[in-house]
Amino acid sequence: MTLRASQSFLGCLLIGASSLIGVSIHAAESRQLSPDLAAIIPIKPGFSTTNIESGWWLVSPEGQKFFSLGVSCVHQGSSRTSFDVENPSYAAWQHYGSSAGWADASLRKLKSWSLTTVGGWSDFATLRQSSEQTLWLTPVLHIGASVGAPWWDMWDKKNISRMESIARDQILPLRNDPRLLGYYSDNELGWWNATLWKMTLEQPPSSGQRQRLIKLLREDYQNNWTRLRQDFDPENAGSWSQLERGGMLFLKSGGNGIHAMRRFLGLLADRYYQLMRDIIRKYEARALFLGDRYQSFYYPEVARAAARYVDVVSSNLNAQWDDGTFLRCYLDTLHSLTGKPVLVSEFYLAAADNRSGNKNSAGNYPVVTTQRQRAEAARNTLSALIRLPYIIGADWFQFADEPRHGRDDGENFNFGLVDINDRPYEEITGLFTTLNARQLKSAPPQIRLNATSGIPPAPNDPLSDFTTTRALRSWDRERGFFPPVSEHPVADLYICWNARSIYLGLQAIDIVEPAYYRDASVPKNDRALWTVNVGGQEIVRARIGAGREPIASDPKLHLEGLSGLKLNNVRTIAALEIPAGSLGKSILKSGDRIDLDCTLLTHCRAYRIQWKGSFILRE
Repeated sequence: MTLRASQSFLGCLLIGASSLIGVSIHAAESRQLSPDLAAIIPIKPGFSTTNIESGWWLVSPEGQKFFSLGVSCVHQGSSRTSFDVENPSYAAWQHYGSSAGWADASLRKLKSWSLTTVGGWSDFATLRQSSEQTLWLTPVLHIGASVGAPWWDMWDKKNISRMESIARDQILPLRNDPRLLGYYSDNELGWWNATLWKMTLEQPPSSGQRQRLIKLLREDYQNNWTRLRQDFDPENAGSWSQLERGGMLFLKSGGNGIHAMRRFLGLLADRYYQLMRDIIRKYEARALFLGDRYQSFYYPEVARAAARYVDVVSSNLNAQWDDGTFLRCYLDTLHSLTGKPVLVSEFYLAAADNRSGNKNSAGNYPVVTTQRQRAEAARNTLSALIRLPYIIGADWFQFADEPRHGRDDGENFNFGLVDINDRPYEEITGLFTTLNARQLKSAPPQIRLNATSGIPPAPNDPLSDFTTTRALRSWDRERGFFPPVSEHPVADLYICWNARSIYLGLQAIDIVEPAYYRDASVPKNDRALWTVNVGGQEIVRARIGAGREPIASDPKLHLEGLSGLKLNNVRTIAALEIPAGSLGKSILKSGDRIDLDCTLLTHCRAYRIQWKGSFILRE
């Protein structure tokens, strides 16, 4: 979400287009960079992380153990010349006589709210001049996106040189600051499998990135063009030699090409993170490499690659529900894939009742009615994050509300700790003041409830209000959580009951792009498949996801579904009602036992998640 306009896919391409046309091959392997980079001897940074009985912590060079609680976009807002009276926005010059006065006052506010860290897109140059500056600093460098990575050739010497230049110009003024905690290499980088695949194949034959893709395919398919055609639909290429000179490959419906595409995604991610680590370490030995702030979704292959190079893995977090709660699988799986501590690089909530006049309409983010509800939901998010043993920090997005009628990209949300007139929202700032993060973090790890202790009762109308941030909200998603038996799940399953029916609710991260297919249409048999078995008998097979209406094998069952096809909505939400009659019972009652076996195959069978167990219905 942060600075999405400047970090958008097309925007990044335009930034680097002039020097990226006509890329040339760099034949060196991934760790053979320019000679000065290759000669780097890793030096242990001054900052570190530690894993003790109460969980992971950040550690300062002085040995101070701490949890980072920050806020991003602490800057002066619109200048006198850029201020738009028809679309008013936060503007420090309207309230302070000087930039120094703004910095002093803003830092005093942040410290009075018990915040410890100034996050990305902040006015570090001005803030660092203030005698009030005692907070940790975590800038975003935009090393990759500014050069078109990972879309353009990451083996091209010119691209690598530009990355080094971008990093050097930003790191050198900051690296001696004792409060510099770490760097994010990028924000919400475009790890979009189909788009990366397509753009790599569009590169010239001399591209190192394209050559590595063809090499991977030759190895996977053992140089057998016929086998390749079982999984892919070639365009303008009828053989391996022709494909090496050009052409495109689209997924073939029903095939297994998605797995080759995911392996290539992992190869690109390995190259990206290796470059980022080496470049940052060339100019900075003390601060941590904090990753690239995932866009509230990630591919497991990308996260695994990151683990080999980052000190901390980071992700922005869009709460799945407007009460501030989020999927268990999202952060749990990110940590289990990487083995690294996790920093939530931004979280947020908005309220319809706000003083800036924000409509909260240009985006798919959690919105409540009042500022009090906003603070309560944010408390739910932050309390849950701190209690996760692998979370070492969380940053609020952002210091001030967005302009009344939206940023340049249209985003128009009440995300601020202060309104556009610099007046604090006391409800949300009071949350940070009263929440003792260190005490919560030091408490013994929380043992969370789930359905193994009994399936909880259903709400009055379990399938009502089926909208993006409201679907399943009224369910007891804590006691009704159905633990998966699969490793690294990318979906959560919930269960509840009443005398008439069993209800199953599903939330999955399933990233589906039209670019996978020649006609930009996802075939039915490549959509996610949700299978439910009760007592050893199949009850239903449901096709869900890809922005289409769900389809149940038994049309008599009530099935609801929400999903997206493009990258602005990567969640698939579904809910199913299974009547007592389908279970061989006239009514259901407390004490009944239900044997369930559920499976989800995500788009094109990329990932498989299974839930299996025997449960008792409880009051």
